Amino acid sequence: MLEIATLAQETSPVSHWPIWGLFLLAGLLVGGTWSAYQNSSKVMTIILGLLAALATVVALALLIQEMG
Repeated sequence: MLEIATLAQETSPVSHWPIWGLFLLAGLLVGGTWSAYQNSSKVMTIILGLLAALATVVALALLIQEMG
């Protein structure tokens, strides 16, 4: 049992908050995109859509990097 406790202490804790934050931001941006689309604002729809896609891609890249 001592070996497991020692192994657990040796691994450095990694903060997953940036990944969660990016997924949350992407969701909020998707909501904003939908709102802009319903208001017929083409420019804001495109900008928010691109930002939502970017936040999703970055979050997935960080998640995959963390898993591997």
